[in-house]
Amino acid sequence: MSDDHLRQDLEKGARFLHVLGMQTRLDVGENAVLLDALLEELVARGVVDLRSLDARRERLRVREGERASERAHVAVSAAVDKYTITGLPEIDCEARMPLCKGRCCTFTFPLSFQDLDERVIRWDYGRPYLILQREDDGYCTHNHAETHTCTVYEHRPAVCRTYDCRGDSRIWLDFEARIPAPVT
Repeated sequence: MSDDHLRQDLEKGARFLHVLGMQTRLDVGENAVLLDALLEELVARGVVDLRSLDARRERLRVREGERASERAHVAVSAAVDKYTITGLPEIDCEARMPLCKGRCCTFTFPLSFQDLDERVIRWDYGRPYLILQREDDGYCTHNHAETHTCTVYEHRPAVCRTYDCRGDSRIWLDFEARIPAPVT
């Protein structure tokens, strides 16, 4: 079996597991709603003391918050056909690239199932399905290291297509005057 076939099998298997995880998360959310309804009913009937319950809940919430940072999280962007999006921002990126250095390409965001199915845009196996970034400089793996242009421009995700940097203070102090924000 070729490396490409092995990679495709690995991606299919990982995606299947992640979809199952996402479904489980939805099921847990529905169970939480049911539990909240039951608790409200018990409080309303005087079976459970609300103050005692709230104090216990807060203690458990803090403990759960500490554990949550240790868990993996699967993220997928909204289902939209990126090739049919209209009304895209009109920004002369080529002329501004020497100033901003394509800083938007350092942002982290989830890919869509369309991106995953195309197998062009690479994602981070450690943080499914976030765009893969280079370890050395934090830029998207598809960002050309010298020119900062997109090497997969025709297949770029919907987030990249619709992003408008003009009002983003992480990129520009003044878009019109061409004054980039300081790198932090």
